[in-house]
Amino acid sequence: MNTTQRKTSGGAIVALCALVYFVSYFARKDFAAIMASMIKDEIITKPQGGFIGMGLFIAYGAGQLVSGYLGDKLRPRTLLIAGLATTMLANLAMPLLPNTTLMIPVWAINGFAQAMLWPPIVRILADNLDHDRFVTANLIVTMAAHVSTILLYLYVPLCLQIASWETVFFTASIITAVTLTIFVISMFFVTLDRGVTARQTQASETYATGAKQESFLALFARVGLIPIFFAIIAMGFLRDGIESWLPTLYGEAFGRTASESILVSAILPVFSILSVTLIKIAHKTKLFSNESRGSAVLFLSAAALCVPLAVLINFEQSALRLVCLILAALICGTMHAINFLYISCLPGRFAAYGKAATASGFCNAFTYVGAAISMYGISALAENLGWSATAISWIGVAGLGLLFSLVALKKYTAFLKKAN
Repeated sequence: MNTTQRKTSGGAIVALCALVYFVSYFARKDFAAIMASMIKDEIITKPQGGFIGMGLFIAYGAGQLVSGYLGDKLRPRTLLIAGLATTMLANLAMPLLPNTTLMIPVWAINGFAQAMLWPPIVRILADNLDHDRFVTANLIVTMAAHVSTILLYLYVPLCLQIASWETVFFTASIITAVTLTIFVISMFFVTLDRGVTARQTQASETYATGAKQESFLALFARVGLIPIFFAIIAMGFLRDGIESWLPTLYGEAFGRTASESILVSAILPVFSILSVTLIKIAHKTKLFSNESRGSAVLFLSAAALCVPLAVLINFEQSALRLVCLILAALICGTMHAINFLYISCLPGRFAAYGKAATASGFCNAFTYVGAAISMYGISALAENLGWSATAISWIGVAGLGLLFSLVALKKYTAFLKKAN
């Protein structure tokens, strides 16, 4: 294959992966976007909303382990097609259910289907791109997800004004069906199963000549991924917990309407895009090129930002509402930066071992362990202790993330030195 063909096919692959991830976020976060309105209109209660969201995150986390393992064994396109088709059907079913209790298992099915998407995407990118291009491609795919979230939070208030919450799910189902059609057609023109790059092949052959092959669990333990998994739980708790509950927090703490609360939440992905862009640039520096060290810095920053948020959330002045929103957006931004380091960059380090999708699946699974805990945990804290106490708890969660990132630092640094 010549260089021109490679660049063209590489661009097509990245674009296709970005499209899949774009629609996956729209069809996954749509419930979180309308949850505040459904609670305010008494369609569901706050605990019900927590259980529905928790069902998705638990199934998504469990599905990541399955998808991560299968992603290194099966053709990635098989998982992507299955995931998109099931997501389409789950979103179609949500507005048609006879009672809200049935939403919990259906939305959990959507979570498992969504888990079939990210590990295959990671494998496709890792197999077809060297590490630098892999990181850039991950940035593009991640940006697509954040753009999708912005459009979702702009679309939902409009949809609630002129239609209903059911229309949001129907819209997600339709655009998923369109994306599935595009993906199937594109397989005739874009080769997704090209195989590893020359650099990765050489590294794999070098590894294969070693005296003993390690299991992925032994490898992960040697590299320091076990404490990193716990740091990822803390990241998932803060990232998805704040994103999911911010509209409810804003509406209840400051007495605002559901539409306004949902609309202002569009600020979150804007800050996330900025954060991911900056961390991609910073990833080339000594401080952040080590994913564990960079994440420790970001967890420390998040803990510091939670302190003024916990204080200012008690005041209802419009200026302080804006400050609280910015602080929440900055905290989410730091978590998305950590997500980029741990979920996007770190798995690519294992491509030479044939474990890119497996590493991605494990890392993403622990993200949604944290997310699942946050859906019920934040609901219970806010219901019983109020939003200020809830924000104080986030300081402790960020502190745990900092601690586990530091615990992993020595082993992970040694792994990076040996890999380079």
